[in-house]
Amino acid sequence: MEPKEFIRDAQKSINWQITLKVIIIGFIAMVLLIPKFMILELIGERQKTADSSNQEVMQTWSLAQTVRGPVLMIPYLERSYDSNGKELGEKIQSCYVLPKTLKIDGEVFPEKRKRSIYETVVYESGINFSGNFGQPDFESLKISPEDVLWEKAILMVAISDLRGISDNVSLSFNGTEYAFLPGMENPLIGNNGISLPLNKLSKTSFPANFQFTLQLKGSESISFAPLGETTEVELHSSWNDPGFMGSFLPADHKIDNSGFTAKWKVLNFNRNFPQTWKNDEYRVTDADFGVRLVKVADHYQKSSRAAKYGIMVILFVFLAFFLNEIITKQKVHPFQYILVGFAILVFYLLLLSISEQIGFNPAYLISAIAVITMVFLYSRSFLKTWTNALIQALILTFSFVFIFVLLQLETFALLTGSIGLFAVLALTMFFTRKINWYGE
Repeated sequence: MEPKEFIRDAQKSINWQITLKVIIIGFIAMVLLIPKFMILELIGERQKTADSSNQEVMQTWSLAQTVRGPVLMIPYLERSYDSNGKELGEKIQSCYVLPKTLKIDGEVFPEKRKRSIYETVVYESGINFSGNFGQPDFESLKISPEDVLWEKAILMVAISDLRGISDNVSLSFNGTEYAFLPGMENPLIGNNGISLPLNKLSKTSFPANFQFTLQLKGSESISFAPLGETTEVELHSSWNDPGFMGSFLPADHKIDNSGFTAKWKVLNFNRNFPQTWKNDEYRVTDADFGVRLVKVADHYQKSSRAAKYGIMVILFVFLAFFLNEIITKQKVHPFQYILVGFAILVFYLLLLSISEQIGFNPAYLISAIAVITMVFLYSRSFLKTWTNALIQALILTFSFVFIFVLLQLETFALLTGSIGLFAVLALTMFFTRKINWYGE
């Protein structure tokens, strides 16, 4: 065989070996997706177990609370007539009157309850309600004054979970004290609650001032309905990770390490029901707003997000080992790629299991150090120099740090990730621009 033909065959052999190695590395990366998805499924199962534990704690304590009230329900007689104007009969209907002003001021005292290794946020609260009712406008509702059954009036407050009431509730109505009674079922307002018959109510009772205080336990969140013509709510808490939710956001809020203060102001123009209505024309259950005591991105959510980046970390490291092969001419066996890939996947198992015990951030640090050290020592066993092994470890370290930074970001996570990947690709192109892939 002539020298030129021998060189040409050798070059073809080298090209084929490089192509085959790339195919093998790609195949290994695809196969490693299987255990990656298994890890994601395991994280999901642990999350469901934690949610189940949280629900058990909340069921025995009290669920998320929604308070709607007070609402004054005044029955009236609705008469029916024939075509000649003769009265055929009458039936009792309901008229609903909402407060003219409603002020809600309270403090929420959060508490963390643990069941096994799982943690649930519950709270106790003291909520003060005050305001006044204006004179009901029966004329606009076409209700005759003589048909109003004042003696059957009922004041209602809907509370989503009555087990959360931790003290007796009394109402001050025009300076007179009344004790609320348990029980209230009205789908226009809520399925559970407390009520109070106002047997002595009359037209001369208005304007009527009211005040009552709820000592209320709950879990995760507390919400209110904007029932006043003007509704003002102010909440304080030592919880410093609030999540404002519902139909209205606070007009003003302050959040710091000592907790949060939030103030809402809602007008009757901001909602889709009036101050008075008859029968079931309106319901007030769709305008709730409040605050959730958020556990910011708990360790299961963060572990799941981190694991989704697993294939990117594997590709970074595999690329580094492959370029090391090309540059140093020292081959790395496919089995060694597999072991390094599994080491990276073990990182996510360590992260999940350790974070359940000590939290996400310290678990991430411990798991990353353990895996980086293992990969560094193992790669030194088949790479030529300590420097080459150190470079591989540094690339793995960069990958873990990059993922951790992305996990801390919310609004800019996609932007940062995209720019980071662009930079990595650009650097790879720069450092490989002079490699003679064909050996010519």
